[in-house]
Amino acid sequence: MKNTDVALVVMIAVVSVAVSYFLGNAILGDPNNRVVYVDYMDSISDTVEEPDIETYNNSALNPTVEVYVGDCGAMEVWDSAAKKCRSLITEETEEDAPESANSEE
Repeated sequence: MKNTDVALVVMIAVVSVAVSYFLGNAILGDPNNRVVYVDYMDSISDTVEEPDIETYNNSALNPTVEVYVGDCGAMEVWDSAAKKCRSLITEETEEDAPESANSEE
């Protein structure tokens, strides 16, 4: 290679770097002018809530995954012992019934 070839390669490299720099700034903009607002998370509480009966099965191998066969409707959960859907409404009324019987006595 001659000295003129080396100078031409260096000049092409410098011009391409300058063009890409100005073209990049034109397309992307100046990163110093960008303003970013950050939302901070709320603090995590240390209280533990009771798990929902519809999503937590304490007799399963993995109690957070509910697997059943059948079509349970709204306000029903799968009873793996009885192999059928049972209503949550009847459970709530059965739990309330002894308290109301005790209050009458």
